[in-house]
Amino acid sequence: MRRRTLLAGATAAGLTALGTALPSPRSALAGHSGDRVVPRVLARPSAPGGLVRPGMRFDMVAVTGEPGEADAAVRFETADGLDGWRPVHLHAEGREDRGRVAGTLVRAPRGATGYEVRSGGEAAAVNLRDGEGLRLGGPEQVWLSPESSDVSRGPGPAALPFRTRAGWGADESWRFGEAGEDLWEAEFHPVQALTVHHTAIPTGDDHAADVRAVYYLHAVQQAWGDIGYHVLIDPDGVVYEGRHSGEDGVPVFSGLPLPGRARSVTAGHAYGFNQGNVGVCLLGDFTDELPTRAAQDSLVNVLRVLCAVTGVNPAERIEYVNPGTGVVTPGDALSRHRDWLATECPGNAFAEVFDSAVRQRVVSGLA
Repeated sequence: MRRRTLLAGATAAGLTALGTALPSPRSALAGHSGDRVVPRVLARPSAPGGLVRPGMRFDMVAVTGEPGEADAAVRFETADGLDGWRPVHLHAEGREDRGRVAGTLVRAPRGATGYEVRSGGEAAAVNLRDGEGLRLGGPEQVWLSPESSDVSRGPGPAALPFRTRAGWGADESWRFGEAGEDLWEAEFHPVQALTVHHTAIPTGDDHAADVRAVYYLHAVQQAWGDIGYHVLIDPDGVVYEGRHSGEDGVPVFSGLPLPGRARSVTAGHAYGFNQGNVGVCLLGDFTDELPTRAAQDSLVNVLRVLCAVTGVNPAERIEYVNPGTGVVTPGDALSRHRDWLATECPGNAFAEVFDSAVRQRVVSGLA
């Protein structure tokens, strides 16, 4: 069943959304349009200070604090007692219409019964496995390809499955207030830049659950009303739709993206530079190690497609213009998070090889 084909000219990149199953590099991603059930995220907030025993199994602790807070830390209680303090690196980003908010997720050790947080903000125990079933429908994936795809033959060898919000289990109720109001109304601007991030959080064995955890941190714990990235990529190279951009089935954009006229939904990944800036985030912490080869290859293909459908030149220096303030900032059209703001993102190890491992490969693939 053919749903939609997005083409930027006869030879440019396409993005095709299909409602039927197609071959996938991971059997767990076999696409379909039927109902499926994922566990709801359970969370139990706590006040700062002191040992907290949430009374349930928990996989992570969501921590918030003040931007610039340097001494945030967490420790866990297990059957062996309290372990040592672990430094927590809070990421300070947010919506353009609000102040910056600092937060992160810390993975709990197996069998943890309690935790203690040292920060000026709040914390919550997060359980990703045991919540009641959340029933989801609609297409589970779209196909993202650096070349135009003939949907009657399926995607080409370089195509990647792009898992939809319904596919990874987004609880869309988090986007709305008690009166049914949209907590973060979509705003669109012409695409000027693409920016690469890491979550700085070790991944678990269920990467869709990892995405749901980031969604909880941003949408609920930090009260943004949605996830702050446009696109996420896991260690297996699977690509996930991020920030909600409408009901037309087209991720990231306000409809069919055409070079020079593509408009992306404003997200919350680079404060002060969010508008017209597409944020692509790798799941994992790349401070001391590199992303997997699958994740790097997927990132390069995603960036090639985004460049093709938006007209962004990945080799170009630009004058980024903030649509809200008019402030002009020089930068690279394809950037690391740290190129816009004072941050270690996307991790020191990955940042050092970004030019050769990512930028040059994207440029050569579009030549």
